[in-house]
Amino acid sequence: MRNYRKPMQIMYIVLVLLTIWLITPVLAGGGDPEVAKKAWPMIESGALLVDVRSKAEFDKGHLDGALHIDWDKTDALMQAIGMDTQRPVVFYCRSGNRAGKSIVELKTRGYTNIFNATGLEALRETKP
Repeated sequence: MRNYRKPMQIMYIVLVLLTIWLITPVLAGGGDPEVAKKAWPMIESGALLVDVRSKAEFDKGHLDGALHIDWDKTDALMQAIGMDTQRPVVFYCRSGNRAGKSIVELKTRGYTNIFNATGLEALRETKP
């Protein structure tokens, strides 16, 4: 019976290490480069670019031309977008979570041409 414990312990340790290695980038945030890549044609075509991170995060660095509005300030987001519910708007934050929450709220108010570009780092990595 002891002969099986050693290999099973090693397999368990390898499995744990592999899981940690795979999940670390997700936990670190930064967004999804594949999704972020899809945002650039919209941005380059003149879509409104909105950074929904905190003011402190925005002040540490943001994309050129990005407007800063905190993710939970729906009225301010609506004012920035304007009355045109079809206006193209690209949102980003650190990982896409806050941008997604903003988009969900705006969709309930009739806005439809809004895109979650996920995170700032993913956008920076995929900038053409």
